Amino acid sequence: MRIGFSTFVMDGGRSGIATYIRELIRFLQLEDEKNAYELFMARPDTELIPLSNPNFRKTIFPPFVSRPLVNIGWHNTALPLKGGCDVVHVPTARRIPVLKGARVVATVHDLATFAVDGKYDPARVFFNRKVVPAMIRRADHVIAVSEFTKRDLVELAGYPEERISVIYSGVDRDVFHPVDPAEAREKTRLAHGLEKPFFIYVSRLEHPGKNHVRLIDAFERFKLENDSAHQLVLAGADWNGADAIRARAARSPVRDDIVFLGFVPQQSLPLLYSACDLMVFPSLFEGFGFPIVDALACGAPVACSNTSSMKEIAADVVPTFDPTDPEEIAHHMAAAVSAGRTPETLVRGTEYASRFDWRKTAREVMEVYRSLN
Repeated sequence: MRIGFSTFVMDGGRSGIATYIRELIRFLQLEDEKNAYELFMARPDTELIPLSNPNFRKTIFPPFVSRPLVNIGWHNTALPLKGGCDVVHVPTARRIPVLKGARVVATVHDLATFAVDGKYDPARVFFNRKVVPAMIRRADHVIAVSEFTKRDLVELAGYPEERISVIYSGVDRDVFHPVDPAEAREKTRLAHGLEKPFFIYVSRLEHPGKNHVRLIDAFERFKLENDSAHQLVLAGADWNGADAIRARAARSPVRDDIVFLGFVPQQSLPLLYSACDLMVFPSLFEGFGFPIVDALACGAPVACSNTSSMKEIAADVVPTFDPTDPEEIAHHMAAAVSAGRTPETLVRGTEYASRFDWRKTAREVMEVYRSLN
């Protein structure tokens, strides 16, 4: 079987979808010795996905092809004309072609636009709410990254439940593993100037969806109610609404203890997770939530929102809170400081995170390909 794989939505490697594409292709190369793969890529992304399997090859396109409107057009004109593919995998709902030249597998990460007002400008809201569901219905099979996303696909997009496979993403355990906390604190001090204990939120700076403003509200409450030197560390690249987040931090009475690190490469995150007192994840909506399981794999205490897929991914391992209630978020910060890091927390978190295995993900995706051949 010959499988085409569209990789155009890599965002420079700085998004959850980019992680999904990179890691899935990495482990498909390790697991699949039989099928041939053609990766459709924009030139700037070619170094983000190394090849290790001779059955995989890259077809490179000029950078302009990855521009959103051009890329949607490419998926509906050039892609259907690409001969020789039995199955094409499109790893995002917003690029599923209406016109098809092969069977199409699509990965849908979330339908967040239906739940988070203000996530996009009006034109993109219209596209995501009115056009994307019709695009999803054109896929021959859909991979949902959580049971929550599967329910949304059925209820909001009208996609047949029997053609959906829920396949969880994995944790890269070559990267995400515990580091001795004392060593991690020293290295984060040297790398980022973090001299004080800290809470961390790993997410792009997107307002209102990622909920940074309420997290800052919660951090203020924590600081005003506790005699604490803690800092709030925000690790993520600027995105839509980043100015609102930075402006709110600048107005805070505890602004000197709010630290913006910008984008942090994946390889550096285990040190931050291993050094923190809590990885707090107050996002309003997620299809999966990579930082939750990545932080657990590093032995970090974690608390997250009780909405969308996060409650599902947290299971009975991670305490959850109402992300619209800063007082409740502040309570979890105080509870994490009081409890401290324990061997039991580390073992429970790392054992649970080990269930999210990219090899298993790749095998299950291969089974979806086989089902369409």
